[in-house]
Amino acid sequence: MTTEPTSPTAGTQAPAGEVHAFQAEMRQLLQIIVHSLYSEREIFLRELISNASDAINRLKFDLLTRTDLRDKDEALAITLELDKEQHAITVSDTGQGMTRDEAIRNLGTIARSGTLEFVRDLAAADPSRRINMIGQFGVGFYSVFMVAKRVVVDTCPADAAQAPTRWVSEGAGEYTLLPGERTRRGTSVRVELKPDAEEFCGARRVEEIVKRYSNFVAHPIRMEARQLNAQEAIWAQAKGTPTEEQYREFYKFLTHETDDPLHAMHIAIEAPVQFKALLYVPKRLTNEVLYSPTAFGLQLFASKVMIQADSQDLLPLYLRFLRGIVDSEDLPLNVSRETVQKSPLLAKLRTSLTGRVLRELKSLLEANPERYGEFWKQYGRVMKEGLSGDAANRERLLELARFQSTLDPAAWISLKDYVGRMREGQQEILYFSGPSREAAERHPNLEFFRRQGLEVLLLLDRAVDDFMMASLTEFEGKPFASIDSADLEAFKNAAPEPPQSKETLAGTDLDGLLAYLKSTLGERVGGINPSKRLVDSPATLVNPDSTAANMQKVMRMIGQDYQAPPKILEINPAHPLIV
Repeated sequence: MTTEPTSPTAGTQAPAGEVHAFQAEMRQLLQIIVHSLYSEREIFLRELISNASDAINRLKFDLLTRTDLRDKDEALAITLELDKEQHAITVSDTGQGMTRDEAIRNLGTIARSGTLEFVRDLAAADPSRRINMIGQFGVGFYSVFMVAKRVVVDTCPADAAQAPTRWVSEGAGEYTLLPGERTRRGTSVRVELKPDAEEFCGARRVEEIVKRYSNFVAHPIRMEARQLNAQEAIWAQAKGTPTEEQYREFYKFLTHETDDPLHAMHIAIEAPVQFKALLYVPKRLTNEVLYSPTAFGLQLFASKVMIQADSQDLLPLYLRFLRGIVDSEDLPLNVSRETVQKSPLLAKLRTSLTGRVLRELKSLLEANPERYGEFWKQYGRVMKEGLSGDAANRERLLELARFQSTLDPAAWISLKDYVGRMREGQQEILYFSGPSREAAERHPNLEFFRRQGLEVLLLLDRAVDDFMMASLTEFEGKPFASIDSADLEAFKNAAPEPPQSKETLAGTDLDGLLAYLKSTLGERVGGINPSKRLVDSPATLVNPDSTAANMQKVMRMIGQDYQAPPKILEINPAHPLIV
């Protein structure tokens, strides 16, 4: 690419030419942008590269339909030049270029209806709201004035009948227009840096910014004869076009992991929101993801330019373990591209992406049950958060959920498996929550069900399971019931247990013991009953119902006062200790 001179060196007098005042609203907007909008000044380079990429994209269509354009054989590329002596950086492209009128329209005014009203509202708004309000105006070019004492734009339009133009400004109240010196098609933006921004003419710093934000721009970005954006945007290709090796290598590039991912999802959606996504399930669940409510790993791109490094807007919290990229051309972005407007369109993208991820997981379950089993062992604890928090997808999540049970210690079963092998006449899906499998299997409340051969689901992630069960009522018409509840249907039609010994309390002896225990314990228990659930143990405490048990645990975990009904004491009349 031929490099054209772009401006006099820093420190010289501004060249003579037509001086134009910025539109009044533009001056106000500049102040807000420079002082309020960007939390990281490095964003200016991303914005200039993004604008250069857009200019090339606009040119590509004209190249197919017109024969009178300048430099039809010029390579489509973006070039960065560093001037360390004069502390400047120049971003050049071989794109569409601008005419004089376009330079005035694009760089000196806000050519939108309702501009005056908008700026008035913006000036009166709370600073925390300004970022979202300003998004529709798309003036990221002006972020250069966070770092620039002067900006010189040399642009030469693709239309050979139009003359080149130079635009010069210090970002204050005016800009200057001169005849341009650039003779090759495209635009060069020279940013003459403020003393506190001279880091941005350092090669290492610039390369770091390009790789972070613009690594997947479709056009080559070159600096000092090197192409900086070497990584191909494979998510933009058709599903199945990249090889398995390419998927794996891209994951390692993206996450800096050495292990291969457990699973990859390549997604393309056209409606209601157009987007493409490449998402990965890491091989292991880390403590950072498990315990951090903001451990998101999705990067949000617009036309292959990153706008959010760790987006918290794209998926619900229970899918926070996913890593990858979502790229949409439809989303309205705010001017800084650092946050996405809270728009109905974003909500649609989130809904669509969540549904597609759950569908992909179901496909994995059906196609590769063994790998899905590995997934659930790692991430089931996080996925179950969705059963209590995502009512819209609860049925899908119930299909995906896997549980341990008393039937086979090595197996993880679905609720459909459980319901399919329920005993004739069994009305409830029985479960028990415990700290470990060993503790659950030793609990007295399990004795009856073990003796009867009734399968019980074992919920061993108590921190999340109690929340989950507080939100679940039934599956396929079968209600969930905790086996430490007093009102279980399972006891109503159960055959009586044979006594453990020849001596069993009954009649007035049993009534007398129950009355004595009631008078002794008083209000500390909600009742005292002979037990149908105990086989080997003398006594146990049970809850009046499943709801009371779950509510008590949930309220305790969230630090809320909750007066649970007193537990019921059950005794085993056949146990020698009771006798």
